Amino acid sequence: MPNSAIRSPGLVLAIISSVSLFALILYRGYRARRYYRDLPGPPHSWLWGHISIFRDITRLMPPNSMPQLRYTEIAHQYNLHGIFYLDLWPIGPGLVIITDPKLIEQAAVPRPLVPHPMTNTFMASMVGENSIPTKGGTEWRKLHNLMSPAFSNAYARGLVGVMVDASRILRSKLDEFSVTGQVFSMEDMMIKLVFRIVSRQILNAGSYAQEQGRQDLANMRELVDLAQEESDPRIAYNLLVQIPRRLRRYFVRRKLETSILGFVYKRLKVLVRKEIVPSRQNPTSILDLMLREHVESAIKEKKKGRNGVLKLSGVEEKQLLSYLRILLLGGHTTSTNTLTYLFMLLSQEPQIVDKIRQEHAQQLGSDPQTTILDNPDMLFKLTYTEAVIKEVLRLYPVGSSLRLGPPGATVCHQGRHLPIDNSLVVMTNAHGIHYDPSLYSRHTTFQPERWLGQNKTHPGPRYFRPFGGDGRWCPGQNIAMYILRVVLVMIIGDYTFECADIKPNLMARTLHTDIDMAFGDIAFQELGLEGKPRDGMMMTVRKRA
Repeated sequence: MPNSAIRSPGLVLAIISSVSLFALILYRGYRARRYYRDLPGPPHSWLWGHISIFRDITRLMPPNSMPQLRYTEIAHQYNLHGIFYLDLWPIGPGLVIITDPKLIEQAAVPRPLVPHPMTNTFMASMVGENSIPTKGGTEWRKLHNLMSPAFSNAYARGLVGVMVDASRILRSKLDEFSVTGQVFSMEDMMIKLVFRIVSRQILNAGSYAQEQGRQDLANMRELVDLAQEESDPRIAYNLLVQIPRRLRRYFVRRKLETSILGFVYKRLKVLVRKEIVPSRQNPTSILDLMLREHVESAIKEKKKGRNGVLKLSGVEEKQLLSYLRILLLGGHTTSTNTLTYLFMLLSQEPQIVDKIRQEHAQQLGSDPQTTILDNPDMLFKLTYTEAVIKEVLRLYPVGSSLRLGPPGATVCHQGRHLPIDNSLVVMTNAHGIHYDPSLYSRHTTFQPERWLGQNKTHPGPRYFRPFGGDGRWCPGQNIAMYILRVVLVMIIGDYTFECADIKPNLMARTLHTDIDMAFGDIAFQELGLEGKPRDGMMMTVRKRA
């Protein structure tokens, strides 16, 4: 019947709704494409924006490569300098990638910019909502000031003995591997070593890493692995896969939270019973600093003849758990990743290894362990060792923060005022800066000498950003640099490493680096909590005669 459709109000409503929805999508798409049309960036399509370019760049690299590598490659492929935009509507938020830090420094915006909401989205599945990286403004400054005594250079110096002990445990494992010839995961070895150190800093727990902490570490790594796989659309949008994964994530998080909370209350009980108010001048751990106000209040109640209140509120428990999880996880991943890439690069640089060993012999004598235990300041005399560490951090920065510009915020570039508001993800790409040939000559070459004496060719601290920047630096950089120095002193003199089963690429996959022609795909950082080693970084080791 020709007029049946007209007589069916439901069908008419469905058609009108569909047309309206389609028109709305077209309008939003047009607005998005028009916004980016005249902004700096790779060639822009009215239909695809930059999605097709982003897809093609992604295909150049191994699966799940760290996103910063893609932004660096786009800059090299399309000769982009200073700042560029990526229009990824509707599959993702718009991005503004900054490769000249002066643009943010000279802009009339608050520093540091607040974290972008995407930070919380990314972090929540691993460490819970509202973790430290998601904080901004006064809340972040308060947290930073609270924890700063346990991140100071003096505190790091006091952990040298812990670092040496952890390195001795690693040496015993390396001795075994050198005898058996067993292939092992360098990443796994470094995770265990660094976790022993940071768990002491964060929880003041000497035996924690060997006992309870071993399972907590495994649970934290599982949460990272589960989150990492979410970048695969076949997993992220498959309900049959997501339901069991979400259940698994829930149970792992509950087990981890129960374990950490048990440790927290055990420590809280000791502090109140012994009436110890944690000192800010000479802190024993970050946990003690976080419990300080509660302990002080409980002790006052106890002195009045009342029971000291040991129970934290639900909100306090949730917040403390979030903070401790990110500190334990983030605290060990940065140094782990850097150490793993350090030994990867040194495995093919025997001349650099010889120079490191010569410096250690000259400065630390025949017994380096005893020397640095007796006088940790001797570590700062190892200028070539520090140059090697800096060069590894240049080639393999662990990541960059996602920021949000305030309404109306702009930066000035080549005489133009360019927007960084409109909910754009603002990222100063440390990886792109470190691989900029106009800043670092022979930018893909492992060249420690660029940091030394008259041979210095680096462009200065503004353009070296291994620990963040733009007014917000990683608080653990002092601890990290101590760990890197101590482990290198403890290991490099007696062991020689070789990457196992590497398959060097005959041609470089990308324009921005050719390191994969020596190491194959393990040269490309994988996305985890930060940029992490690929496939565990499998190695073999020989002990020097």
